[in-house]
Order: sequence, then C-alpha cells, then structure tokens
Amino acid sequence: MKNIKVLLAVFIFCSGVALAQTTHEVQMFIGAGSHGTEFYFEPVGLLIQPGDTVRFIGVTPHHNVVSYHAQHGKEHRVPDGVPPFSSPIVPATQYWEYTFDITGTYDLWCGPHEPWGMAMRVIVGEPGGPAESVITNFSPEGVFGVAGAVLNDVSLQSANIVRAGQVSWQDISDETKAQPVPADEVVGRIMEQYGAPAHEE
Repeated sequence: MKNIKVLLAVFIFCSGVALAQTTHEVQMFIGAGSHGTEFYFEPVGLLIQPGDTVRFIGVTPHHNVVSYHAQHGKEHRVPDGVPPFSSPIVPATQYWEYTFDITGTYDLWCGPHEPWGMAMRVIVGEPGGPAESVITNFSPEGVFGVAGAVLNDVSLQSANIVRAGQVSWQDISDETKAQPVPADEVVGRIMEQYGAPAHEE
C-alpha cells in the first residue's frame, strides 16, 4: 500500500510539472518606425522555463525563425547540445512552434530580415552559453547587420530580460535601430537564398 501511495504521489507531481509548461507567443512584424520600415519580433527578449513552447506568429508575411548555430554557417549563439533549428517561412496569420528544453540563452534571427535587425533573445531558465558574449562579428557568418546591434543593445542584456520577463521592441534604443544596413548586393544575395523580396526604401 505504501508503494502505491508513493507511485501515486510521483504521478501527481509529474502531471503537475507537465501541466505547468507554458506556451508563449512572439509576433513577427514588418511595420513603420521612426527610422523607416522596421522588421522585428515582439517581444524581442523573453524569459521562459525549460519545457516551455514559443509560438512564433506571422503577423505580416515573409518571416522565419532560425537559431544562431554553427551548422547554419553562423556564429554559435545557443546553448551547447542544442541542435540547429529553423522554421519554414511562416505565412501571415499562421504560426510555428518550438519547445525549448535546454537551459541557457538562445539568440534567434529571421533569415530574410536579419540585416535590418530582426533578431531576438530567449532565456530558458537562466542565462548561459555562447550567447552571453558580446557580438563583434557583424559579417554574414556572424550576426549580420543591424541584428548584431540589436542583440548588443543594453535592453537585451540577460539580466534585464530576467528582471522584466520580457523586453519589447520599443525598448530597443533609437540609436540601435538607426544602424546602417549592409551593402545592397550582400543583402540581395540573402534575399534570394530565402525566396523573400528584397527590402526597398
């Protein structure tokens, strides 16, 4: 009888843990801003717990979600042991979900819009891993263009995300958003790779 009570208690505890897992929403936008057209995740910084899921919603078209991972040919900015992941292009009004199981800091980007700053940071449980280092490589193999400036912005420091729970795109400084976009020919090659239209002013 005692063994049955112990097993029942373990089952109830495990069920409670499973029920406690949460689905968070991140919206993906193209919108007008103080520096022209802006491409961004909202929120751009998010604290979740291991086992939580993030639902990435395409409010406007031509977005996807990609991990900064060495196997994507990029600077590695996810915790060790995390496999590379990438969504398809998410149609407007549709979504893509990813469950974050490994504790640490994850930097993510939108393939078509990275040069214009569309990147975000997710902290799972507590900060840690390669994404805790300051970005110095702003090339296509690093954190390209304005995305590097966004992830270096003081508002996306891990301590700020942990304290606030989430950080809005509006919290990113105007100075960061006004960073120059890389040369058009480089951006054009990236747009062709992802099958998305090039940005036009």
